[in-house]
Amino acid sequence: MTSPKMEPVTIDGVPAAQWLSRRRRALVDRVLERLAGSSPDADLPWIVGYNIDLFVRALQNPEDRPVTEDDAADLVASAARRASEGQPVENLMRDYQLGFNAVWEAVLDEVGAADSAGLLRLTARTHAHLLAVTTLVLRGYHHEAARLSAGERDARYGVYAALLAGEAPATAAHRAGLSLADRYLVLSLHLSGPGAEGDPPLVAHHRRANTIQRVLAEHSDGDVLAVVGDPTATALLPVHCATPVDRDRAYRGLRTLVDVLDVSVHVGAAIVAVADIPAAAVQCADVAEIAVATRRPAGVYHLEDVLVEYQLTRPGPAFELLLERLAPLDDHQDWEETLRSYLRNGCDRRLTAAELHVHPNSVDYRLSRLAGACGFDATDPAQRAVGQAAVCVRDMAVHRADRRTSSARPPRH
Repeated sequence: MTSPKMEPVTIDGVPAAQWLSRRRRALVDRVLERLAGSSPDADLPWIVGYNIDLFVRALQNPEDRPVTEDDAADLVASAARRASEGQPVENLMRDYQLGFNAVWEAVLDEVGAADSAGLLRLTARTHAHLLAVTTLVLRGYHHEAARLSAGERDARYGVYAALLAGEAPATAAHRAGLSLADRYLVLSLHLSGPGAEGDPPLVAHHRRANTIQRVLAEHSDGDVLAVVGDPTATALLPVHCATPVDRDRAYRGLRTLVDVLDVSVHVGAAIVAVADIPAAAVQCADVAEIAVATRRPAGVYHLEDVLVEYQLTRPGPAFELLLERLAPLDDHQDWEETLRSYLRNGCDRRLTAAELHVHPNSVDYRLSRLAGACGFDATDPAQRAVGQAAVCVRDMAVHRADRRTSSARPPRH
């Protein structure tokens, strides 16, 4: 199917292509003046001239055929070079927009309202041409940016993986162009809870991942190395000087993260030397998991914040025996609610009754039944620690079971 023939666009009775060609040099100068100081590109005069020539050829084409990548091959290559130099893509788009505006204003200055019909048609062709060209140069820019990003991402991941594995990271750091710190703030993040209603899961995940990367980078004095998954993430923040100021800056970023994410985030954190990163990463993940499992509020936690719970939840025969103690609660939710409330309220039966909206005698009855079924009396100070430990172990077991169930589900799209 052939494209329809286009009636030539004229300006003041002269074909627009001819009108622009006669003023090519003046138009290039005008565009360069408009772009002065906006772009450091040494090839800018050539690019501007190329763009004007390309527009002239499009106007000379009797058929309504969009500009192709072959037509604009040199512009696409120029955009790719700007990507390789790290020039922002917004600068590229700004230069194209300002350049075409300068050309259109030159036409308007000379012709004015005397040829409004020609101006209207030229305006429509200018916008269509600008859309086609910027689409092509954007594609070229992003292809190159993606290629560079993939290489950089792989190199950065090599440093991250080496640090977490306890391997010598110097070679990977040199390849990635990163400088290593003596110490790192090791973070394990756990995201939980409902996000913004109506968000597609993948969109929400990418938004949170971008937020985590951005906030951590803003509060770090070096390159942040992070892998963000759902619902967990691990990040390494360089701490070149382990002074209180540096630590406060990093933790300020974590508090910001807790506030801005649309889900609850529990963070296990520790500042350690490079050699201690592998063990610290495992420990921080455990700390974050304990904070989630034991229903603590969102925030940043260190080992000292969960010392007892951390020790209680280590694998072993005691963990299994404590878990068995509360197995009868599977069939008695009211007993479990009563035990938790009783321990939370300092073993005060009246406060417990008020929280549960029952009579104190009901609290006594439930605790008595629980003692007979579970083998410990929460009202006896000597046995109370068993109840507190068993509740902690039960929380962790339930959390781990939920996590296994979640990981077995197919991903949502």
